[in-house]
Amino acid sequence: MTRILVTGGAGVLGRQLVTKLSQAGYAVRVMSRRSQPATRRPGVEWAQADLATGQGLVEAVSGVPVILHAATSPFKRTRQIDVDGTDRILEQSRSAGVSHFIYVSIVGIERIPFPYYRHKLAAEAVVTGAGVPWSILRATQFHDLLDGFLQPLARLPFGFLPTDFQFQPIDASEVADRLVECVAAGPSGRLTDMGGPEVHRLGDLARVWLAARGLKRPIIRLPIPGKLGHAFRNGYVTCPQHRQGKLTWTEWVQRKYGVNR
Repeated sequence: MTRILVTGGAGVLGRQLVTKLSQAGYAVRVMSRRSQPATRRPGVEWAQADLATGQGLVEAVSGVPVILHAATSPFKRTRQIDVDGTDRILEQSRSAGVSHFIYVSIVGIERIPFPYYRHKLAAEAVVTGAGVPWSILRATQFHDLLDGFLQPLARLPFGFLPTDFQFQPIDASEVADRLVECVAAGPSGRLTDMGGPEVHRLGDLARVWLAARGLKRPIIRLPIPGKLGHAFRNGYVTCPQHRQGKLTWTEWVQRKYGVNR
């Protein structure tokens, strides 16, 4: 039975990966900075390790031929985790004889002047130059991410949003399905970008979200100037030619919040 290490295994995508890989018959080892929880899926191993320091990485990658690298840190220590941490785990992967390193990235990062995206792009370069057989899958924004971004609307009497930003939300479980396929296929280099079924402006996504929660809020357009605003307004984080996702934003928010459930 092939053992697979999932970094960031306690995150939104990581949890989906652990479930789907286990169902597909793989032995799964979760890597996280957190200590092992009191309850976890039967048969799933746990490796506590820190990408920022390298502590625990040797043990985490030992005996693992495939690594699914889903760990990321968009809000703090991004270079430490996403770039330096990726370099650290690849160094250990070479020593351990890992035969397939799969990196999860984001659509459009080379076109957007945003520090987190620059670090993701740098991490891709680390992956491709490390000497370990690799695959990279770029996906659009998860439904969960946009849901978190909209949470302040539930607490405030009105919302300021860059309503003209374009997104193509996708369900994390569908990305996990594609990554499981990637494991079976073996090292494949840069994979076709993966996007959700629909491209929407953020203002429209917010209105659907509010309606599903039975809330009414005025939304005021927040203008974002410069190259960053231009990139998001012009849909650089979307890939409308690759609509592999099936679950729409409306379906997702109705499933989570629908007032008529």
